[in-house]
Amino acid sequence: MNHVQLSAEKSRPARYLKWFGVFSSVGMFIINFIGFLDTQTNSAEGCGPDWPLCNGQILPSLNNIHVIIELMHRFLVGFFAVVAVVFVVWALMKFRRFREVRIFAWFAIGFIVVQSLLGALAVVFVNPPEVLALHLGFGLIAMGAIALLTVFLFQYDHYAAEEVSGLNYRTQFLPKSLIHLIRWTWVYMYADIYLGSDVAFHNAGTACTGWPLCNGEIFPGLLGNVGLAFAHRLAAIGFAVLSIWLMIALNGVKKERPDLYKGAQALFVMILLQIFSGAWVILSNISLNADLLHVSLLMVLFTVLSYLFLQTYPFREATVKNSSEREKQTLLHSYK
Repeated sequence: MNHVQLSAEKSRPARYLKWFGVFSSVGMFIINFIGFLDTQTNSAEGCGPDWPLCNGQILPSLNNIHVIIELMHRFLVGFFAVVAVVFVVWALMKFRRFREVRIFAWFAIGFIVVQSLLGALAVVFVNPPEVLALHLGFGLIAMGAIALLTVFLFQYDHYAAEEVSGLNYRTQFLPKSLIHLIRWTWVYMYADIYLGSDVAFHNAGTACTGWPLCNGEIFPGLLGNVGLAFAHRLAAIGFAVLSIWLMIALNGVKKERPDLYKGAQALFVMILLQIFSGAWVILSNISLNADLLHVSLLMVLFTVLSYLFLQTYPFREATVKNSSEREKQTLLHSYK
């Protein structure tokens, strides 16, 4: 029985499963990217207020770039949503004994469904800013869940092969103060994402011209679109300060937890890049290229900080006792 139990704990993810997870993660990135492109080019109305039809047709005329972008958006969302669901179901079938797999799988499926429904609502109600902001925010959670599930499978593969991985670090003690700091930094980031979404979807970016000053002023006030854009800048500065604080705090445990310290360094770099890309958005008068770079860096930043969030949770190996009866019988049968 000990041999069976050990095998249950150390069964490694198939190479195809892990790399299918990478493909799914890239697909979720593409979904969010093309969705933002769809909105910023005003292509979300390319099919009119019709969904799932496009301008009342199954196969509309492709004589308009907005129609093409909107159809591409709908196709990629449908395709990669199916890819992601196949990946999480596959992972659940093989490794549902791990709480990480169960949590990330159901988060991914749940938010993919919610994101799709919000996308349909955005089309039917002609892109209300609040719906668009929720659409982006939930899309990031779905992408993050897929990415973290993939990270976990790679980590567990190394762990099962008795190599050092992120799971080994998660078995070590971490002061509660550091745990809370990382988790609250994630909450701060997610709130700032919605603030940035409000700026973008209310077209408030041009209200605060110039950088680093806003309309030539250090403090232009917090009223109207000017205040909305300026508040987002203040939040970005606060985020940078938080990341520096995080690096300083984690410096004391960098030998025991290099995963967190290196992750905090990567986070700081990503925040700087995000701030500079935001400056380019303003100085370029909100050019499409600057906007797309800004949101792309945001998705990478979100994934990095979500990884740090994951690493604050202790890892506990699953055993046959925690597995389903079907898994037990499969394992026992394989050793007869």
